[in-house]
Amino acid sequence: MFVTFEGLDGSGKTTQAELLADAFRSEGREVVATREPGGTPLGEELRRLVLEGVDMSAWAEAALFAAARAELASRVIAPSLHAGKDVISDRYIDSSLAYQGLARGLGVDKVLELNLVATHGLLPDWTVLVLVDPEVALSRSRVSDRIERESLDFHRAVDSAYRELAAMFPNRILAFDGSRAAAEIAKEIRGRLRDLS
Repeated sequence: MFVTFEGLDGSGKTTQAELLADAFRSEGREVVATREPGGTPLGEELRRLVLEGVDMSAWAEAALFAAARAELASRVIAPSLHAGKDVISDRYIDSSLAYQGLARGLGVDKVLELNLVATHGLLPDWTVLVLVDPEVALSRSRVSDRIERESLDFHRAVDSAYRELAAMFPNRILAFDGSRAAAEIAKEIRGRLRDLS
């Protein structure tokens, strides 16, 4: 199973990705946990460049994320799935659709096309979207990178974009209320995935 986690920084998605990986491992499953951008030596270099580097155009940002994703899909995700392992990723293609496609106005179709080429069409079985109010998310996160330092209006646009994506792809994106206790959300996520698999 290939499961990705999405949401604003501070939504709790990373915690939920870790809790699901732990739950799968406790069931005796082999799990590969990764993150985006990153997860490979090249991906970590690109992560530093895109999150800590100089200001850049929206398409340059989208292309760098796609390059990191191409490497991760080719070197980690596809081989792990082929070997029968579960893969859980903290962010994947939907991040680019939300941040660059919708919030930065590049267009969902164009950004999706770029990423489908970069990943050879590798999409997750399920995308877990953890939703919280953008102001709450910002208050929870340590503002440390170039994208996190964007305005509240930008983060509101990203939140709106994620909600739009959930409506566009209801057969793949599972939305959860991230304002509750982490353990409660994790239990609901495991139950939904169990029902669907």
